[in-house]
Amino acid sequence: ENSEEDTSLAGQDIIDQMVKDNLSGKSTVVRNLQSSNARLRGGFDKMVCNGGGYRIDIGKDNNRSASSTTRFFIDVAGTEESGSSYGDIFIPEGSIYFSLPCFVNSVKQLSSKEGIITVRQFGWHTGWRREESRIIGVFRAVPLEKAKKRDRY
Repeated sequence: ENSEEDTSLAGQDIIDQMVKDNLSGKSTVVRNLQSSNARLRGGFDKMVCNGGGYRIDIGKDNNRSASSTTRFFIDVAGTEESGSSYGDIFIPEGSIYFSLPCFVNSVKQLSSKEGIITVRQFGWHTGWRREESRIIGVFRAVPLEKAKKRDRY
């Protein structure tokens, strides 16, 4: 009997916070995401992070190999509205969601193209009051070794 518990598996609270928009495909299990700080503006600023979760959504395509998307969120402390923010831009406290294509269903092979950053908000724009994703920016996944060469964060 194997009594070891997989501590990378997310609890129900993390699972419930994941974006639920992969209606036609399959998803991997949700795993915990560990993070203590986010690097902002190319390393000129940083923000405290409090963990999050991630999964891979596997699209459904009968003619070709299915495309995969890594989806993850990070709970952030946010940035101040004035002072350390960049111009009139600040990040509110809460969860920030990211999505980026990946290859062979692995987070070890992320796309180098831009991914989107969203927040979840309740909206009326569709005629229904429901939680919606709002795009707030884009990002690129960079290998950690390369990021360390850019700045000493």
